[in-house]
Amino acid sequence: MAGGGDSLRALLRAANALLQQRRYHAALAVIKGFRNGAVYGAKIRAPHALVMTFLFKSGSFREKLKSIAQATYAHSRNLAYFVFTYKGLLAAQSRLQGKKIPFHSFLAACIGGWLVFGDNNPINSQV
Repeated sequence: MAGGGDSLRALLRAANALLQQRRYHAALAVIKGFRNGAVYGAKIRAPHALVMTFLFKSGSFREKLKSIAQATYAHSRNLAYFVFTYKGLLAAQSRLQGKKIPFHSFLAACIGGWLVFGDNNPINSQV
């Protein structure tokens, strides 16, 4: 049993050492941003969809729950895609130009917003 604990500690040390390397910073920021966008989207949209659905929609309880789940999923997915695109474009621009420039954020946000939120649907209209 003690041998298993030692190998787990060694694995955790190796993983932490890998994560602290500067060359993986951009890739990890993109992955972490995707995760955080999805989580934040669900945290924000679920309560809003719950209230709006029960106040303003008609239909069975099952239909209302389905509507809440769809709205939450769509919002969470869109925010995750946006952050993924935004962080990826920021990393690509700073790598191509060798440094970070304030205009990079503006350009990445414009492109990400256009790609992710460009469709005209109820979720994107509210965002």
